[in-house]
Amino acid sequence: MRLPPTEHRLLAVLVVNASKVRTTPELLRMVWGPNQADNTHYLRIYIGRLKHKLKENPAQPQYLITETCVGYRFELP
Repeated sequence: MRLPPTEHRLLAVLVVNASKVRTTPELLRMVWGPNQADNTHYLRIYIGRLKHKLKENPAQPQYLITETCVGYRFELP
């Protein structure tokens, strides 16, 4: 699967940290830089795109897990 650079960076950060919850501010800093730590809208959009590309079932996500009010984690199959 081909991914645009930003989606690739986001997925790479999550995969390298598989099974670990990464907070929203952490992910924003790691992917977009230190000045973007408050732009949660960016992250929600890109997570949604990745879930769509990974063919995630919204009712039972398998790979990209949303930790409500905390952040996200990636689970390996």
